Amino acid sequence: MSVESAIMVKGLEFSIGKKRILKGLDFSVPRGKVFAVVGHNGAGKTTFFHILLGLKYQTAGEIQILGRSNEDWRSRTGIGYVVERPYLNLDHEFVSFLRFHARLAGVPRQREVFEKVAEEVGLAGHLDEGLSTFSKGMLQKAVLAQAALGDPEIKVLDEPMSGLDPESREVVKRQIQKWREAGKTIVFSSHVMEDVELLADEVLILEDGEVRFRGTVDEWRARP
Repeated sequence: MSVESAIMVKGLEFSIGKKRILKGLDFSVPRGKVFAVVGHNGAGKTTFFHILLGLKYQTAGEIQILGRSNEDWRSRTGIGYVVERPYLNLDHEFVSFLRFHARLAGVPRQREVFEKVAEEVGLAGHLDEGLSTFSKGMLQKAVLAQAALGDPEIKVLDEPMSGLDPESREVVKRQIQKWREAGKTIVFSSHVMEDVELLADEVLILEDGEVRFRGTVDEWRARP
């Protein structure tokens, strides 16, 4: 894999019985860029994310993540993930939420680690507060903070602005821009074309499990 690529996808297939969900995907995600995956419901976006994260395994083809096969669990130590509809136990304090996810990720659980990610997303000083006291925007920041644990090079965000109010959407947009400025690779899915145009460097359009377009935002805009 070239050093310019964070993720390389070759001939990726996924089937359930006789139904093909992904049909020979071939593309790469450049390092240090914001890469948008676009498509209608059922296009294969979340299935691709699940394979990338090891929640599913491909029927055929391969994915290389930072030079390692996705079938090697170590490939995912460089990934932070935000699900489309995250569940948060509001009975927990923010620090307990981060401690739980740090344990899952194998990240050191020192207080300074949690202070760092809290500050990164604008929640410095809130570690010991209960999640039940957080606004919707603060809860979204908390989810972004857990994705930053361990300072992963790749952040995978599945519809990170779905169902959010305008203030919370701005929180996510600002954080994506901060991560880009820090040289991180962001892979996100969205149905909102304005968000894609604002945030993405490159765009992948999936339709019925196939790549219909892959290129820069300018190339995407220039399509007939």
